[in-house]
Amino acid sequence: MKLIQMPQYLIVTACCGLILVGCESFSMKPQKFSTPDEHYQQVLEAQKAGVEFDEAAKNLPEATAEEHAKLGDAHLQQGQLGLAIGQYLQVLEKDPTQTATRYKLAMLLLKHGKADASRKEFKKVLEQDDQFALAYEGLGQAFLVLGDHLGADQSFRKALSLDQNLWRSHTYLGIMADRRHLHLSAIEAYNAALAIQPREGMVLNNLGMAQYMNRQYRQAANTFQLAIQAGTDSPKVANNLGLALSKLGKFPEAFDAFKKGTNPAKAYNNVGIALLEAGRPKRAISCFEKAIELEPTFYEKANENLEQAKRAASQVDPKGSTKLEACL
Repeated sequence: MKLIQMPQYLIVTACCGLILVGCESFSMKPQKFSTPDEHYQQVLEAQKAGVEFDEAAKNLPEATAEEHAKLGDAHLQQGQLGLAIGQYLQVLEKDPTQTATRYKLAMLLLKHGKADASRKEFKKVLEQDDQFALAYEGLGQAFLVLGDHLGADQSFRKALSLDQNLWRSHTYLGIMADRRHLHLSAIEAYNAALAIQPREGMVLNNLGMAQYMNRQYRQAANTFQLAIQAGTDSPKVANNLGLALSKLGKFPEAFDAFKKGTNPAKAYNNVGIALLEAGRPKRAISCFEKAIELEPTFYEKANENLEQAKRAASQVDPKGSTKLEACL
């Protein structure tokens, strides 16, 4: 019997961990300006009022590297990332040895999608300080975006050789292992990350997906539940839980999970597909009919699945019995 594949919108691969790329590792508290910085506070206030930096600063004395750095940090705190980049570039123009500032610049470039420029900045950081673990982690992220998996792997492993507590590096190694279908290696990497950051919902989701792909459905279901308990309010995690519960034959529970990730019509459709894969075509027919009843605009896809279920049912019961089983 030819089965319908699971709809793509249900499948969540482990690469979703890539959303970890960002500025979290160098976020800061709001800046409190001392008296010598008051003229730069005036620049900030002028910019809030819509005045361009050049106009606001033209009557001020030339800033030092330290002052540019403070202004860049203030922009970063306020979410003005482009202005922060400009200030950090000013710092490095005056003092190229400021590795902490160059690291911030590299992370911001990475966040802005400029992976190659970010890679170059991370390498400059490491030329000045080859023990900067977070810079190796950032370099690995840049390599990963650029598709250089060998470079990424080497960078994350170097980061961890310097600091085993970099849970993001463990996570990225898990993502890369999952992409190579090395799910046991991925599980090991995610568990290493969770030993450091036990309630990180996205890592729990990735671990659950690795377990699911390794056919460890009971463990996967438990892990997705932990992700939800950790506060990961994501339709993807709910759908993943539905997939795992379907593999365990817990179709009513799977429906409840799917419903949290999508609307009831699509939840019935998803359960119907799971039932069809489990060799229960008559029960699947009832689910597809329920999906069509609830959402007529969903008719085309659900009807296609319904026809597939009817063909499968006719193969299971050549006499053509019309008696169906309840969906749930």
